[in-house]
Amino acid sequence: MSFVFVPPPPTAASVPHEAPLVERRMRRLCTGLDHPGNVFVLALEGHLAAGGQRTRSRVSLRSSLELGLAESDSVALATAVELLHNASLIQDDLQDRAPTRRGEPTVWSKYGADCAIGLTDLTISAAFRSLADVSNPRLIPGLIDRVHRAIATTLRGQTDDLNGQTTDLENAIALARRKSGPLFGLALGLPLYFAGQTEALATANDAAEDFGVGYQIYDDIVDLDDDRTSDSCSNMVIALERKLPATEARLQARRLADQYLGSSAIAALSLPTNSGQGLADLAAEVRQRFNLLFDE
Repeated sequence: MSFVFVPPPPTAASVPHEAPLVERRMRRLCTGLDHPGNVFVLALEGHLAAGGQRTRSRVSLRSSLELGLAESDSVALATAVELLHNASLIQDDLQDRAPTRRGEPTVWSKYGADCAIGLTDLTISAAFRSLADVSNPRLIPGLIDRVHRAIATTLRGQTDDLNGQTTDLENAIALARRKSGPLFGLALGLPLYFAGQTEALATANDAAEDFGVGYQIYDDIVDLDDDRTSDSCSNMVIALERKLPATEARLQARRLADQYLGSSAIAALSLPTNSGQGLADLAAEVRQRFNLLFDE
């Protein structure tokens, strides 16, 4: 299943003032050379307008703010992360043959598979282009390397998921780390790298991967019925049910999620100059969602 984090609507205080700059930059880098009626312009606008809370760019902007980066650098880094996430959504919808996302037609279902493939490639290219505008060109090779590694890990995780490589809980957790963690890792890692805080990168990755596992478990509980129908191999609740009764498996899944979200928050809050606060806040939001889910 797709990893699509949909938190409660952000408050005005939680949305960085640079967020509109990221929105404009995404559109400009992807479609600035195209005629307004070009299919990529229409498809991208429809995809972005369908919604989403831009959580990865929010985490990145918050991290950059706490690290004291210039606004232009903060926006360039956050835009790269958000573009990669949207590329993954467009591709994932095509691979899953999902007709809608957030109640709106997906790119492939409205404009065709060829457009979806092309727009995926374009948004990935634009993400790399966004890094070209940072104020310290000497850091660009390192930024590119981190982005490449994150893309490679995510793609391998997505391919393993589609190929049904997951056979037990341990493999499902490892898969969630590969699919869900890398882009949140970039949201923290790019600002940390740019600020010269390289000793904190491993902790940032740990925090992001643990968050990815915790949220994936939440997603698996929400999607449990659909995943049963589709014979999903990677749903962690279904994996737990191989050894536990259904009710106990669901409770055990919640306990596991709470463990991973808690360790994510602890690691994030240990990052320099409060730069992991944004991810810690997201972990708290997901824990609140678990409370609501189990109170129903």
